[in-house]
Amino acid sequence: MGRTDNGAQLGYVGVSERVVSLAHRMLAGAGRANVVAYRLEGQPTLPCLAHGFMPDGRLVMAAAPHPDAVALTPVGRTVDVRVDIAKFAPDPSVRIVAASAHFLAGLEWLTPGETDELLTAGELPDLVAAVADTASGRLAIVSTSRVVVHEGSGATPLSLDQVWAFGRELGASVDAVDTEAVALDTAVSADPFDLAGMCDAAENGWIPAHLLTRKPSGGGCAHTRNRDFVVDVDHTGVTVLREGSTATSVYFVPFDRPTSSARDLADNLSTLLGIPAAA
Repeated sequence: MGRTDNGAQLGYVGVSERVVSLAHRMLAGAGRANVVAYRLEGQPTLPCLAHGFMPDGRLVMAAAPHPDAVALTPVGRTVDVRVDIAKFAPDPSVRIVAASAHFLAGLEWLTPGETDELLTAGELPDLVAAVADTASGRLAIVSTSRVVVHEGSGATPLSLDQVWAFGRELGASVDAVDTEAVALDTAVSADPFDLAGMCDAAENGWIPAHLLTRKPSGGGCAHTRNRDFVVDVDHTGVTVLREGSTATSVYFVPFDRPTSSARDLADNLSTLLGIPAAA
């Protein structure tokens, strides 16, 4: 089923804003990244790395590669890679892929001296800096122009400039709230009846909501049937999955006012679920 909405035009944002927000958060460090050097013999991979944006908009990645993957991290050279980032729902009781991002890129692996300069300047994301500063750490500048985001509403190609501009426009509000921590707190703290009530309201058009996808229920585990799950929380709204006995639906419920601070996010979540976010 394609994109539909239940009075969603009344919400503060739509599906397109949500997708750009997802892309920005995934590229800024959220999610699990995997890199494949598709042009090298054997297509070596780096399954675990840290990534994020520098203040000037450059995308960086750091890895402490296994000896078998040394060919993927030659100092002073650029390697052509495919990057896949998977973002999972915050609920620890289930494994739901909330979204994924994919792009082709060139990784320019920096020399130890160049890495030290960036570490000293303090411009690297915290996790990237921590990995790059280990004895076997390697740091790379990522060169790409486009990313494709896959989520409930389909596949959306975005330019890297567009994604970076989104984060730059939000400015300090991006750093003011750790949305991944808020999402986890929301997933474990939401009262099942309140969450079900919001899903009922979205399903029946009582509140602005976008139906991202609906498909027949099949497979899965018995303990997930007839349950509702928080799939994602960010500055734009809440994404939920309703696992019914016959159909599985994913809804995006946009906030009805902008979010630019921890207090704003707490108020928006309280409006929908009665959950205060830690400020």
